[in-house]
This record gives sequence, structure tokens and C-alpha cells, in this order.
Amino acid sequence: MKNEEVKKEFAKVIINAKIVAFLFFILLTPSIVMKVKELDELFGLNEQTWFNAAIAGFVIYMGFTVFLWKCPKCGKFPGRGWFRKECNSCGVELS
Repeated sequence: MKNEEVKKEFAKVIINAKIVAFLFFILLTPSIVMKVKELDELFGLNEQTWFNAAIAGFVIYMGFTVFLWKCPKCGKFPGRGWFRKECNSCGVELS
């Protein structure tokens, strides 16, 4: 796999990571708002339901991190962070 192809593939991984993180944030926000504003319900759902939704979002994000956050060249965990310059496992340039 050429270096430009690796960069393009890793850019897709980053976009997907941002989408999953945004989903987690969207599911977490109602729980935070309910705690701060001391609300019993938000959009017709109680605090426990929103908390469960936030947990589901976290599980989705962690699943993405464990199973899909991989270097396109070696297939191993490249290291943490969206702004990775190179893979910690194989040293290939990622961005």
C-alpha cells in the first residue's frame, strides 16, 4: 500500500471516529443538562433513560476504538489521538 493510499484510508478512519464521538456527545448531553438544570424529564424521557443512552453511546465509541481504530498498513492500533502523524506500531506516516 502506497503512502498516499494509507493517508486516504486513515483519513476515513478519522472521519468515522469523529462521527462516533459526535454521536456519543449527542447522547450524553441530555444527561448533563438534566443534572445541571435539575430536570425530571427531557423530551419526554426520564433521567435513567438518558443515562442509558449515554452509556450506549460510550459503548459504541469504545467498540469503534477497539475494533476499527487501526492503521491501514499494519492493521494494529496506531496510537491515541485524531491528529496522529505516524503509526506507533509500524511507523508509517498517517497524515
